[in-house]
Amino acid sequence: MNLYDDFRPDVAALLKDQESKLPAPDGQARSGDRLGPLGRLRSLAALYALGAQVKTGLHRRLVYADLRLGWFEEFQRYWMGELGCRPIHPHDFYFLSGVYRQRAQTLYFEHLERPDLASDDKHLDAWRDSRMVSYLFLHAYRLALSPLRVHPFTRFIPRGGRVAEYGCGAAPIVTALACHYRHLDLQLVGADIPHLLFHYARWKFRGDRFVSMVPIVPNDDTPLAGEYDTIFCLETFEHLPRPLAVVEHLCRVLKPGGCLVFDYVRSDGTGLDTAAALRDRVPALELILRRFDIVQGRVTTDGVHVDATVARKR
Repeated sequence: MNLYDDFRPDVAALLKDQESKLPAPDGQARSGDRLGPLGRLRSLAALYALGAQVKTGLHRRLVYADLRLGWFEEFQRYWMGELGCRPIHPHDFYFLSGVYRQRAQTLYFEHLERPDLASDDKHLDAWRDSRMVSYLFLHAYRLALSPLRVHPFTRFIPRGGRVAEYGCGAAPIVTALACHYRHLDLQLVGADIPHLLFHYARWKFRGDRFVSMVPIVPNDDTPLAGEYDTIFCLETFEHLPRPLAVVEHLCRVLKPGGCLVFDYVRSDGTGLDTAAALRDRVPALELILRRFDIVQGRVTTDGVHVDATVARKR
């Protein structure tokens, strides 16, 4: 197998092997466990320091200049240690990102673009397509450039709360909260269909007992157990086979007064976006407007792209 510029993973086998090695999550663990007062102060100080660098643009300049490489070192450990691929250096990362991105331009799935051909098994197969390796590079670098994507929404996350990221992919929200907001004493859950990005996210949190990674299996839109204070569902609805069922599920598991942070891309139902999500876009948004109060952002049903919005459950 080519383990460099033509890596074609058997995702099902990778997930099965990973499953056998992962410790069981602790449903009672919290991010603030064993931090202590000094640890909480250090967490806050580090957050403010990184926030200042992000706000001034210094963080991005350091990443662009390869002077801040912690993100790459983590990716390198995953690429080599978990996937068993050939050693790479930063310049290899950028080269491979371009190679795999070019290959991803050929993605076309008729069963996603035609509802009459759709099935959950085919949907999962599409996300496990070998050309999806491109998304691994894309999302690792996006997270490196925007480590605090969650920050505009932290006021909707109560201290000691339970937070889920539905359709998490590489889990940018859970990653930010687990790495930079441990002082909030949170329980974190990431949920997605079991594909390569989910495998990567689960590997990242293998040592964090306060993070649970929940696979969404075919024909089941309701993987979240228990109740949540805040649920994130970003860059997800346009990919779903049944967005209405997912909205219903998220509403059921949110606590009264809990917040749903979501967006809904107005796509054409092509590529990895589903025709079903395009068809059900307006009914799903109408359901949100009936069940929630919009407290940040704007939701319309006239076909306009819905940017990141916060809705509070009535």
